[in-house]
Amino acid sequence: MKIGAKIRELRNAKGMTQEELADKLNVSVQTVSRWENGVNCPDISMLPVLAEYFHTTTDNLLGLERRSRMKLLKTVETFECETEREAQEAVEKFRRENFPVLKDFKIKKADAKVILEVTKEFNMDPHEMKF
Repeated sequence: MKIGAKIRELRNAKGMTQEELADKLNVSVQTVSRWENGVNCPDISMLPVLAEYFHTTTDNLLGLERRSRMKLLKTVETFECETEREAQEAVEKFRRENFPVLKDFKIKKADAKVILEVTKEFNMDPHEMKF
């Protein structure tokens, strides 16, 4: 995919017009139109600006594939809670989330503390995650 087509795809995914994108980037509508139609390409100094605006990488804008096919499959998080009830409430909150998916949990008592261990499933490319 060429960069102009990628810019169009990303702009459309945001539900934006060429005019709105031009305003955000401080360029003319004609400039955005020329990029998208393959008449011109963005200046190299504009690539990081576009990548940041669209929350992507310059490699993605340029149509380069990453060599890594790494995926984040799951995480295990440990929480210290005041009470067992607080731990149960946290589990219920995690169950209501659509993403990541709660796969397992354990509630343990250690001394006067309650420890909640939560396993969440992601199955996604970490480069696409927003932290």
